[in-house]
Amino acid sequence: MTEDVRGLLAEACGLYRDSSRAAASLHEALNHLDEPLRVGITGAPGTGKSTLAAALGETRSLRDLTLVDDPSASVVTDATVRLLRHLEPDELASTHPAARSAFARQTAVDTVLVLARADETGAGRIDALLTAKQLARRAWREDPLCSGAQGVIAVAAQLAYGARAFTDDEFELLAAFAAVPREELERYLLSVDAFTDPAFPGPVSVDTRRSLVSRFGLFGVKLALTLIRTGSDSRVKLSTELVRRSGLGELRDTVAGCFAARAEALKARTAVVRLETVLQNEPRPGSDRLKARVERFAATAHDFTELRLIADIRGGRTALSGEPADEAVRLLGAQGTTPEERLGLDFETDPREVYAAGADAVLRWRHEAERQDRPPAERAAAHVVVRSAEGVLALFA
Repeated sequence: MTEDVRGLLAEACGLYRDSSRAAASLHEALNHLDEPLRVGITGAPGTGKSTLAAALGETRSLRDLTLVDDPSASVVTDATVRLLRHLEPDELASTHPAARSAFARQTAVDTVLVLARADETGAGRIDALLTAKQLARRAWREDPLCSGAQGVIAVAAQLAYGARAFTDDEFELLAAFAAVPREELERYLLSVDAFTDPAFPGPVSVDTRRSLVSRFGLFGVKLALTLIRTGSDSRVKLSTELVRRSGLGELRDTVAGCFAARAEALKARTAVVRLETVLQNEPRPGSDRLKARVERFAATAHDFTELRLIADIRGGRTALSGEPADEAVRLLGAQGTTPEERLGLDFETDPREVYAAGADAVLRWRHEAERQDRPPAERAAAHVVVRSAEGVLALFA
């Protein structure tokens, strides 16, 4: 795919060599093919963009991409993590800007939506994160405005960032609070003002308590106390559990699987969108030929078809469910795009076994694609899976 796009851009650079503006845009797109994937973290003020970017930036699985906190209009990103305060129609509608080109609309697989500050759902009750995750899942499955997203994920960014940088001193403080009888502590956990009240039981200073709540939020403090009382009796255990509950892991895995693993395809998409913009803004003799090549490229770019189908299956917008759905999204590359990852095999598996597993997958899914008792949409989905499985076999040709 990347080499096809290089060819397109090289031809375009020749056609527009006398236009400084167009040539600069095309050369920048060409150079970016050799740079890390750029993922923008965007959203309204107060949604926690910087905090989430910092939390994601510490995860090793994303080390090969560049996170751009609130990118300016001059910074072109390849994918977007969009933070929302609420999953209301007006906010969701704002995530669908008018596509700049037909290719951009056809390959719109570059966004993950985040229900930010998920710990504030339901007035910050201890089950706030569970409630927020249920709302996010329901929106992804049922709201048409979410249908183009690679995921709708609830995340408590402040909690995630604080938990990843947990110190021994902070754990000892929380453990001491957890040892205070609940009936004595409960009224001091109703608000930040109450938590920082000088009358708070114990010798911990107001400034220390204020620092603690600024790091984790009041919800994070309450959740940490509950977890310590129910078995998270070390800093490592508590940190791990807080990060898990924060939703950061689900977001990280989605960004890794849908963006990082598809870096070449997404950078190619960015380049082609920029090329289309040039062709639209400065039409000239010879540009129609490039437009035709772009259309052929869009029609054969299977990576984008895979990503759209992964989102539809995971979002519950296909008839596939259970084990067939799990196998389909794996074959489509949701857990990695190597033959072994697509087939659910160890990396040390003998190549002959990998090929045999791939051939078996092609036969089974081809059968599903040809079943006349299945709805057309389900057969169409199976055809996409067949093509992905055939792609595995092609690597052994």
